[in-house]
Amino acid sequence: MYAQSKVAERLDDVRATLGFTPEYKSVDEVIAFEAYLHRTGKYLYDESGNPRATQSLDAADAHWMQNEQALVMCDAAYFLTRYAFLRSEEGVVQRFQFRVPQRIYFDVIGDLEEQNAAVEIQILKARQLGMSIFSELLITHRSCFAYGVTSVIGSADESKTSEMSRMMLLCYDMLPCWLRPTHTSRVESARGKLLFGSMASGVTFQHGSQKFGIGTGSTPTIYHLSEVALYGDAAVMLIDEGLWKAVHASPAVFGILESTGRSNQGWWADTWYYSKSNWPRCRMYPMFLPWYCGIDIYPKPAWMAIRPIPDGWVPERDTRLHIAKAELYVRSTPLLEKHLTAEFVRRGWPLRNGRWSMPREQQWFWEVNHKEAKKKNIESSFLQEMAGDDEEALQRSTESVFGHETIAEIDTRRVTDYRAYGLSGQSIEDAHEPPPEDIDYAAERIPVRFSSLKGETYRWDLVPLRFPAPLRETDPEDAIGKLFVFHPPRPGVSYSIGVDTSEGKGQDSTVISVWSVGTAGSVDIQCAEFASPYVNHVEAFSFVLCIAAYYGQFMDQGMTRWRQPYVSIEQVAAVGDTCQVQMQKMGYHNFHRMSRYDSSLQRIARSKKTGGKRGWYTYGWSRPLLTGNFVHCAQNGWAEINSPWLIEEMKRFEVHVTSTGKEKLEHEEGAHDDRIFASAMAIFCPHDTDTLASRSKKRISESSSLPAIDFDDYRGQVVSSTQMRDRNIVTLDDILYADTRLVRTP
Repeated sequence: MYAQSKVAERLDDVRATLGFTPEYKSVDEVIAFEAYLHRTGKYLYDESGNPRATQSLDAADAHWMQNEQALVMCDAAYFLTRYAFLRSEEGVVQRFQFRVPQRIYFDVIGDLEEQNAAVEIQILKARQLGMSIFSELLITHRSCFAYGVTSVIGSADESKTSEMSRMMLLCYDMLPCWLRPTHTSRVESARGKLLFGSMASGVTFQHGSQKFGIGTGSTPTIYHLSEVALYGDAAVMLIDEGLWKAVHASPAVFGILESTGRSNQGWWADTWYYSKSNWPRCRMYPMFLPWYCGIDIYPKPAWMAIRPIPDGWVPERDTRLHIAKAELYVRSTPLLEKHLTAEFVRRGWPLRNGRWSMPREQQWFWEVNHKEAKKKNIESSFLQEMAGDDEEALQRSTESVFGHETIAEIDTRRVTDYRAYGLSGQSIEDAHEPPPEDIDYAAERIPVRFSSLKGETYRWDLVPLRFPAPLRETDPEDAIGKLFVFHPPRPGVSYSIGVDTSEGKGQDSTVISVWSVGTAGSVDIQCAEFASPYVNHVEAFSFVLCIAAYYGQFMDQGMTRWRQPYVSIEQVAAVGDTCQVQMQKMGYHNFHRMSRYDSSLQRIARSKKTGGKRGWYTYGWSRPLLTGNFVHCAQNGWAEINSPWLIEEMKRFEVHVTSTGKEKLEHEEGAHDDRIFASAMAIFCPHDTDTLASRSKKRISESSSLPAIDFDDYRGQVVSSTQMRDRNIVTLDDILYADTRLVRTP
């Protein structure tokens, strides 16, 4: 009843059964027929003055009603546009009219129905796009005009579920009495129901804060759950273990989960990422609907009336970044572009080169609201609901200590053309060697050698890896046990390695972070990263020594600060002493020596040479030095970060207040900061006695060089600088949004 082919099949059944071809009526004809019934006294009314029955119908009246009943049962779009009513955002009860987001949604439903598949959709969306009300209208239609339908609807809590139930009950109550089925039970509450005994159909209302699984004790064929991101950990019990165990794939199934993003952690985000990566080899069809497809409400004329676009207004840099991101996302989503373009044509709005571009009114609307959100320090939550793409919609609500702009800038500049290797050789157990299916046999292995002063030689191989599917740069699972090389070793470069070991039990990771050490006035650059939650502190030495030997292969030529990479291993929290001792026994000697930084410069210098203990020791006084320095370097451009998984950790690195009232930089609950800690050691330790004033003379932000463009098919296409200027998106000095990898072009 959604796809045109299925509607045609149902109409053929009507012709065969009733002996006539249903005739489509316009909205005006439907309104006129209702007026005729009222005017000619063919309605009987209840005590409240509402029509409750008909009387004195002639043959033409009966045929009209039968025609409409048949069309409503065959064509959902006909029902929606002729008989479905809703309460608008202004509080006005009005007849339903399709909006752009609802057209997109309806097209997806039709495509799935045409394939005889179960219609199960996960909708990640901006607010106020009409997804909840549209879903409720569709479920009202199925519940009222189909036999044997068992429906479940619900939201995050009882109050939100009550709102959803009122949407459905309003639509039901507004149906003409000759079209509306008689209910046998109606309970208007968050745990209510609307049942039709004669058709064995009905709807029950449940919610995300209940203590038992949704749909428990029944076999639903239809479900709609809203604000699912707010269900939290309970979603596993409510949906995975409750609802989905009771819903079995069938063309009769109609299931909708919808929510704004809220966070990139938790059940909702995990389900989105999995569905996006695996469709159609998964349950839910993933559909993202951004705010700018809500042309009717973003912005409203009343909003523009008191906030007109100033004469000569040029979008700010953040706005231009957002516009570029939005337009690239639309280019990569044909269904979205098709409907946005069609809406522009319908309204007579100009297209640029025949394609959609964000209207200036929407650009201005976003900029005004974004500036207010930044001022209130709620930028992250604003961007969740006014996102340009799905990745932005799933960002965290809590602001990272690094700041949204810093992370976006870092992500724009990072190296995206990197290689991955497995490690094999001396003291690396078979369990940690790469599986055969991941090995790129067409590429050469890289031999690594380390010789001690005693003449002992240790051997490893860096094994090139390939991946049948693109790496998920937001998921650390795809990076486990792999050495990612962003910059291979080069002559004349000094390297520093930070090491944070773990117990290897699948929780915290052992991380080895390799950085080139910048001299006065230049930056430190991340060259490589290895992370695994399954390599423990006893096994870590072989991985560290292999990587140190690889990056130290040119450092014995006398052109660098040391003859071996400078290795800093955490000794207290991460139990790195075993790793350090084993490396010493194998002949490695260039380790960080700990100092008390409140001592005199002479004492610090002596301890750095001979007196200090080897390794980094994390104490209450030393941790802020390390983490604070890393935040400073990242925010001010002194650390060129290349690992996308490190950037993900940075997004969840927050300021926490301890029980003593002191502030502490730490990861959010359920997240990790192992990559941050290893990188912080690699940056801070070799510079711990350097003069910071030399760096203040030169900032990386003054550099005119930019990284190379990196585009894949999903991200869209490169836009020339001339096209950018024509579209009023960027100038040659602008850097466009991080995830698009779009930078200025000559």
